[in-house]
Amino acid sequence: MTTAIMYPKLSHQQIYEDYSAKIYRYFRYRVKNVWDVEDLTTTVFIKVYSKLEQYDGRHPFGAWIFRIAHNALIDYMRKKRESPVDQDTFSNMVATDKLPEECLLNQETTEGLWDKVHTLTKDQRNVIALRYLGDLRMNEIAEILGKTEASVKILHFRGIKKLQQLMEAQA
Repeated sequence: MTTAIMYPKLSHQQIYEDYSAKIYRYFRYRVKNVWDVEDLTTTVFIKVYSKLEQYDGRHPFGAWIFRIAHNALIDYMRKKRESPVDQDTFSNMVATDKLPEECLLNQETTEGLWDKVHTLTKDQRNVIALRYLGDLRMNEIAEILGKTEASVKILHFRGIKKLQQLMEAQA
């Protein structure tokens, strides 16, 4: 008899508060239409709540949620055949808590960096997005992508190294 382990005494509201922004960012980077991003985010939490009793605690809770999000994105992409967002849309997501000149410089750097991210392999892009947009640890990324933690670390290292080389060549 298998007993499910519930997420440690947190309400649905607390789960949503803890993960909604991360899930939203993960989708926003990859989907052009904001309404689809919102729908995907909502769909993930509906699935999380409906399958909460199936969470068995073998993997980190965040990795479990992002696995659901990753699968929802794959289903969405198969249905829509949509390509990732353009750089203008993504760069508008940068926080504006600095002087306008600093914001412009940051935006230009961010645009240049994310242009370079799109030159990486699909696996490297997934790792970079989950790490920096999803704010996940390597073991969580490995679980989501169905890879070993070592292979995720290698993908991350090689992706970052390539980005550094590309940014230095641009400077």
